[in-house]
Amino acid sequence: MTKIRIYNAKFFAYHGVLDYEKEFGNEFEIDIEMNCELDELKMTDNLKNTVDYLSVYKLTEKIFTSHKFNLIETANEAIGNEILNNFDKIDSVTVKIRKPNAPLGIIDSVEIEKTYFRN
Repeated sequence: MTKIRIYNAKFFAYHGVLDYEKEFGNEFEIDIEMNCELDELKMTDNLKNTVDYLSVYKLTEKIFTSHKFNLIETANEAIGNEILNNFDKIDSVTVKIRKPNAPLGIIDSVEIEKTYFRN
């Protein structure tokens, strides 16, 4: 099993329950860890035999920036499920979404983490 990780991808989006979050937006951070079965890769050095992490990044960006989710938990579900649906070499994926400026008080961030498994 091979792990491929994308750390701290930053996106500006308009997610949140509060009206001003939807109007003014916020910066979010996303980590993605993919457990991949890459038996075909061996020493082929061929992108088609692995997971194209640029494609994973672009899919994540599209999902995360083209919708206005009330909850980062819902955004997390959308990303995790779409990654599994679009990349057959991924057996499981863990998605973490951080909201650095959550309207709670003086905090570093709020984070949701969930692992999704291929059925």
